[in-house]
Amino acid sequence: MQIDIKGEFVPIALATLGAGEQVYCEAGLMVYSDPSIGFQTRWLTQGGLGAVVRRTLVGGLPFHLHEFLGPGYVAFSRFRPGEMRLLTLAPGEKVDVAEHSLLLATNTVSFDTSYIAGTGRIGRLIGFWMDRLTGPGQLVFQGHGNILAFTLAEGEAMDVDHGALLMKDTSVKVQAFNQPLGAGLLGHAMSFEALKVEGPGRVLLQTVDPSRSSGAL
Repeated sequence: MQIDIKGEFVPIALATLGAGEQVYCEAGLMVYSDPSIGFQTRWLTQGGLGAVVRRTLVGGLPFHLHEFLGPGYVAFSRFRPGEMRLLTLAPGEKVDVAEHSLLLATNTVSFDTSYIAGTGRIGRLIGFWMDRLTGPGQLVFQGHGNILAFTLAEGEAMDVDHGALLMKDTSVKVQAFNQPLGAGLLGHAMSFEALKVEGPGRVLLQTVDPSRSSGAL
């Protein structure tokens, strides 16, 4: 299997598959393909009906994935500006990717989800999900804008805007908190939600908040 990232402003990932090789993605990401490519649906049933309803109706995650079977070529895009990254996972290696950022993964990469609790206040940080991918295999994900990479040591931490978090190793801890804007009651009333990210492990951030870019595309 060969995966190439092509283009710059709105790039695509082109997968060239041998006989029997497979990749999967969310619905609606295919740009073009070889007529020889096969297609099927993979339903996401992990955790039972209650978990599926919570992830999909509340969290906005998909009910199913699309699988593409070789031989042949197939191209994928999220039809938005932003950098892409190709990542190779070793057996048992796990990463979390922001929802609706995964572009494709080989069928050897298992797909699950991870929930990060919010602060409990009204707003977008009532909690959110990330895709959890486990190797071996390859995956491609796309950020909004540019992608910034950090490697945090044990106990090293940074504060991150919710919309900036793109990918992390599962060893990296993430906790939501409310950041006051000054002292006193007014400062607490005007606080904003953020994430405390603590190592060890890799953290990738995106320079554009998806919630602020969606209306412009």
